[in-house]
Amino acid sequence: MRKIILIALALVAVALVAVALQVRNSDRVTDLESRPLLDEAQQAALADAEQLTLARGEQQVVLQREGSDWTVANRDQYPLQRARLAALLLALREGRVLEAKTSNPEYHARLGLATDAALQVSVGTGESAFGVLFGNTVGSNQLVRMAGDDQVWLINRALNMSVNAQDWLDLQVSQIPLERVSQAHWQYADGETLRLDKASEGDYNFKLAEGDAGGHERELNSMVLALADLRAQNVALRSALALPAPTLQMQLTSWAGAELKASLFELEGAYWLTIDQLNQSEEQPLTVYDDPRWAFQLGVAQHDRMTLRQADLQPAAEAPAQ
Repeated sequence: MRKIILIALALVAVALVAVALQVRNSDRVTDLESRPLLDEAQQAALADAEQLTLARGEQQVVLQREGSDWTVANRDQYPLQRARLAALLLALREGRVLEAKTSNPEYHARLGLATDAALQVSVGTGESAFGVLFGNTVGSNQLVRMAGDDQVWLINRALNMSVNAQDWLDLQVSQIPLERVSQAHWQYADGETLRLDKASEGDYNFKLAEGDAGGHERELNSMVLALADLRAQNVALRSALALPAPTLQMQLTSWAGAELKASLFELEGAYWLTIDQLNQSEEQPLTVYDDPRWAFQLGVAQHDRMTLRQADLQPAAEAPAQ
């Protein structure tokens, strides 16, 4: 009986290997029968492109290269998210045509490839410029056509990119591990001050430099982290804002001696933060976007975490004895 079971298992294993090989060979044949979406000239134009435009209907985002950096041109040349750009370039470079579909323009609308409805990616400018329109998805594949051409193709990957410029902005202002911060100093406009430090290097938790935090150590950590690991809600040119006097000035100091200074403002019900100064340490530089041209908008919850007061650190009232 045991031999029969072993023989049966062996036959099943052989069958599974045969199926796997068949699928693998089928994939190889499909890959050999397909062709790149972009020809050699278009691949070269993509590699050298200094501008990419993504548009759908009336909405568009323009990405522009400046040296080794890429920015969002229609948001005052603010830096973009490199991971999102990499995904776009990979989709264009690695796209492969699997099958030719219709060339009748009357079907473009129902396939999502009408000019006013499709996602259109325009690469470069001048004579080498070209565009690709992305329509409906078909499983993990997608229907596309080249700009100015009625022929529809099915390609091996789907692209779904936002045409909202806001979604492309890299709004990560700072990324400083809390363990690397040794001191924090908060100075409010009304004169109130909070000074925080740690017991020893490598500690995570902050404490008041003087006095008792009243069991609010978690809130202290959250306050410092609001600046140390800051992702803004929006960004604007500082010159475009009539910022008043700051309501709060903050300073973080690292164990390696680096310093970050920032200010918080309230303007017409919105909260804005500026990076005022960054003194780096060669030993452990801080990851901070300190371009002085920008002001970063914070959400209400971010503002509230950042603006802890002495009154917020009072010990919780004990329940009266029964």
